[in-house]
Amino acid sequence: MIELRPEGLERIRADFARLVPETQTQVLRGLADVAFATARDQVDTHTQTGALARSLKRPQSDGDGGWIIGHDPQMAPHAVFVHWGTRAHEIRPKDKKVLRWPSGQGGKTGFVFARFVHHPGYAGDAWLVKAADEAVRQFDAVVRRVQPPTS
Repeated sequence: MIELRPEGLERIRADFARLVPETQTQVLRGLADVAFATARDQVDTHTQTGALARSLKRPQSDGDGGWIIGHDPQMAPHAVFVHWGTRAHEIRPKDKKVLRWPSGQGGKTGFVFARFVHHPGYAGDAWLVKAADEAVRQFDAVVRRVQPPTS
């Protein structure tokens, strides 16, 4: 499990501790909703088939008062690589002698074959980290929505 420590978290923990338990639950849910909406918007920029966006799970309670947002690895096993990136590496066939992929150059459709390819690597786009940061930035607004000021 990866634990994120967004900037400003200590101040938020102190402010959060001053809230009554019922309000804490509502604030946590509100923060999870903000994080999910941000992650959904971010992951949408990485779509070819839509599997990555569909694999993003709605916030689920972890049973200890927290909320979990992540990807279903069955739907998008590549999510971790798109999120965290990869180093340069070779891609080789698993069960065959060569790799094959479609080529549509010049209006002709056909296939390209290779024994291996060099993948240059990918820097990654940590949208879940960005989503956690956005939830922290919106903490005060979420608290105001949940606990309107008394007059």
